Amino acid sequence: MSGFDFSAVGSFQTTVANGFVEAADAFSRAFDGVKISVTLGPVGVYDPATLPDAYKSPGLLLLPCFEGKAAAILIPKSTGLVPAWCDAPDATGQSKLTTLAQEWGMSFFPDEFFPDDFHACVVPNLADAVIAGKPGNQPGLITLEIKKESGETVNALFVWPLETPQTALDTAKPSVPTASSELEAALGQRGHQSGHDGFVPFSAQELYSSDVRQMTLDDLPGFSKSLLKVKIPVAAVLARGKRPIKMILELGIGSVVQFDKPFDAFLDLQVGQMTIGNGEAVKVGDKFGLRVHTIQLPKERFRPVEVRKEGEYQRKKRSCAIIGKAPIRSVDGK
Repeated sequence: MSGFDFSAVGSFQTTVANGFVEAADAFSRAFDGVKISVTLGPVGVYDPATLPDAYKSPGLLLLPCFEGKAAAILIPKSTGLVPAWCDAPDATGQSKLTTLAQEWGMSFFPDEFFPDDFHACVVPNLADAVIAGKPGNQPGLITLEIKKESGETVNALFVWPLETPQTALDTAKPSVPTASSELEAALGQRGHQSGHDGFVPFSAQELYSSDVRQMTLDDLPGFSKSLLKVKIPVAAVLARGKRPIKMILELGIGSVVQFDKPFDAFLDLQVGQMTIGNGEAVKVGDKFGLRVHTIQLPKERFRPVEVRKEGEYQRKKRSCAIIGKAPIRSVDGK
C-alpha cells in the first residue's frame, strides 16, 4: 500500500478525475448555484519555488484530513470563485465551507485514505499557509482546471500531505490583542473621557459590538477541549419497526420488509441513539452521505428563582431534636 504522499499520485489522479461531477455539484450548493466544470490539469511534485504568483495571495483553503494529515485545496480569490462573504462567514456560511471541504475530500480521496476531518477558511496568503502546514516528504500536486459559466478557465491546486493542518489554519487568524487587554484599554479610555477616576457605563451595544473578538473553540479550557475529542456513534436511520421472531427467521435474500414510512421521506440523524435532526441521502463519489436539513435545538432547562423577603437570609436557630422515645434513666437505674 502506498503512503499518503506522492507515491499515491496514481490513485489520487484516478479518484480526482472520477470525482469532478460531484465536486462541481458541491461547489454549486455551497455558493448559491454557481455553475462550474472541473477537469484534470498537470500532475507532479509540489515545489514552492515554482508556485505561480496567484497562490501568493488571499484565497480559500480547504483541508480534508486523514489521520491527522491533510490535503490542501487552494482556490485563489483572483479566480473570482470565492465570494466576499467567505472572508468573515457567519455560522451558516462556515457550515457551507466546511461541507464543501468534506464533499471535495470525499470526491478526491482514494478509498485507502478516506478523510475523517474537514476544515475551511480564507487565508491571507495561500503559499504561506501551505508552508506553515509543513508539506511532508515528496508532496504531490494536482492542478484542477475550473471552467466558469463565462467560459473563462482558472486553476486551483490540490496539494498533499500537510503534516500540521492546524498551523495552516492559524495563518488566517489576525494578530489581535487578547480580550482582557481590549477590555482594559476600553475601560481606560472611558475613564479618561469621564474626566475622573470612574468611567461612563457601557451600553449593551458597545459591550457586544462586532469589533470585540468572538470566542472560538480554541479559547475553551483544556478540560473542555478533551471532551470534544470523544467519539460517539452517528447513524442515519430510514425507518424502524418490530416484527415477530418467526418472521425474522424466515427472512432470506429477496425478502421485502415493509415499514410505515414513505420511501422518499427524510432520514433521521441519530447521535448516540438520540435523534437530533433529519436530512436526505446523497451520493458522494462511490459512497453515500446525509445532507442535513434540520437540527433540533437542545431542550432549555429553567429553574425557578425563589424570592425571599428582607430578613429571611439569616440562618434560623434550631433546637436539638430528640431522636426516639426511649426513657432517660439514671446510672443507678432509677
